[in-house]
Amino acid sequence: MSPKRIERLKQLIASHNRFVLTTHVNPDGDGLGSEMAFYHYLRHLGKEVFIWNPNPIPPNYAFLDPGHVIEVFGKKRHKSRLEAVESVFILDISDWCRLKAFGEWLIRQKLPTVCIDHHPNGERFAGLEFLITAASSTGEIVYDILKALGAEFTPAISEAVYTAVLTDTGSFRFNNTTPKAHRIAAELIKNGVDFQAVYENIYEKEPAEKIALLGMVLQKLHFEYGGRLVWFKITGEMLKAVGLKPEDSDGFSDFPRRIDGVEVSLMFVQVSLRRTKVSFRSKGNIIINDLAREVGGGGHQYASGAIVQKPLEETIKMVLEKAERLFSEEGSKQQDVPLSE
Repeated sequence: MSPKRIERLKQLIASHNRFVLTTHVNPDGDGLGSEMAFYHYLRHLGKEVFIWNPNPIPPNYAFLDPGHVIEVFGKKRHKSRLEAVESVFILDISDWCRLKAFGEWLIRQKLPTVCIDHHPNGERFAGLEFLITAASSTGEIVYDILKALGAEFTPAISEAVYTAVLTDTGSFRFNNTTPKAHRIAAELIKNGVDFQAVYENIYEKEPAEKIALLGMVLQKLHFEYGGRLVWFKITGEMLKAVGLKPEDSDGFSDFPRRIDGVEVSLMFVQVSLRRTKVSFRSKGNIIINDLAREVGGGGHQYASGAIVQKPLEETIKMVLEKAERLFSEEGSKQQDVPLSE
């Protein structure tokens, strides 16, 4: 962590009083936990803080926000407060498109911005950036920043950071899990985080309708390349049958990776007649974020996503054709790409 950047961050916080925090569309535990950790830190300093996101907080993360401070951004709804915003913190995302309406507004402003993220991005995004792709999660970077700022790790901050690290490492199962991620978790548990309650809130309170949808999905898995690739689709009819929305399928792409021999999992979700969400997951032998970028998305080497402006079946055909090269020698991971701040 660069001391110069920390000093710039200290000065920015000290010289401003009204902050907005935001994260990407369909917020996950890493984005939400990182937001809430910084929210509590800034509030402790006496700052006025708002959290404006593109989408509502998912029910399984509501425990992070008992005070209901997280709001869905609307330009008309927040018009009066927009004029008073002095600085913006963007967490777990460095892509204007995934900030939706708030990003469209923010990119036209000349406000001091801070971006904290661990996703690879080759373009300059904010005035002050903490982009560390070697980190297990944005929550890990937030932990380091708060430590450098001398923050007190209150129960609320500890729970928020723990949630961020836990979820983005797949409960410490994914290959982005590091010894440091475990050390952070251990310290936060020592601080009093109820890890059993956090896990139960996130993973053991799924609605019956979601499990029913998962059952439908698991009955219609498609295997390619000798079982090394598995893919499935979720149609609008399937969602309608159980009364769910496209975003309710989050997490499904990880299930097929449990099958012996599967190296890559692809999930195709029909968002609308001409819009398809694609999730790419890899066990770690095949890099898939290049394929995601090729169809307009991005993400980590082994966990990426994209929104494709094409009908469901057309998207499936296109992505599967492009995926063929992943199973050549060139598609396999030869050596980890060096990661740096």
